[in-house]
Amino acid sequence: MIPGARAGALALAAAAGLAAACSHAEPRPGAEQLAERQRMAGETARRYDDPRTAASLYGRASRNAAAVDRPHLAADAACREGIALLSAGDLARAERTFADAALLARDAGDPALAARALLGVARARRLSGAGDVAAPLREAAGLAREGKDRTAEALAEVGLGALASAAAEARERYATAERLAGNEPAVAGPLRLNRARLDEREGRAAEARAGYRAAIAPLSTADDRLGLLAALRAAARHADGDPAAAAEAADLHRRAALVADGLGRAEVTAAERRAADAAAARPTGAP
Repeated sequence: MIPGARAGALALAAAAGLAAACSHAEPRPGAEQLAERQRMAGETARRYDDPRTAASLYGRASRNAAAVDRPHLAADAACREGIALLSAGDLARAERTFADAALLARDAGDPALAARALLGVARARRLSGAGDVAAPLREAAGLAREGKDRTAEALAEVGLGALASAAAEARERYATAERLAGNEPAVAGPLRLNRARLDEREGRAAEARAGYRAAIAPLSTADDRLGLLAALRAAARHADGDPAAAAEAADLHRRAALVADGLGRAEVTAAERRAADAAAARPTGAP
């Protein structure tokens, strides 16, 4: 071999060795590692108010985890996907995803996670107005007790209370939820919200108004944006009816508009902004 050719061959060999070394240093992640990375990326997208991207990433994470027989990771990612789909307003897909998550959680031997997935099924059905809501709530309550998840059991009680036709049963279930985990923001928010709704149905406007206001902070802490939007809008509606609360009403409507915008609810955002402007323009003490 001539000297120039030999030098070229040595250079190519060295480059090939360097490339092999770099490839060895950063191997392609396995399916489980990839699933964990995708789940983390989904969390980032959710925090940046991009529920559709978050749902896509969580869905990929769940499929990758299931492909290597990691049912617990697959179930967790699927639950997160369902929550993101709820935020995006895709209720039918959310229900299916939560149902899949419940099956995966059972396969993983985690009754508490299965309970939380079934709570998601119930919420998707309630928001869509289609399907049996009580059945998954009752099943979730039993699984939560089995898995010693007091928060999930309390949420099931709140849901069953909201479905109760008799006010006495509803209040009894709400009291049970409060005893189980009433100090947890994830429970305190929906508990106060649904108690306020019951107060309003029974004509106790002052209690309802106070209840809606009290629900706002724990719903925000728990990052329950759908519940938070409902509480803000209800509190704003009650403030609209108070001639002395124009500034309060304007503030609540503005906050509701911001939450609705983050959820991608354009019509609700526009309506709340108009209501905020109207309340701000109202003279203090004017009806």
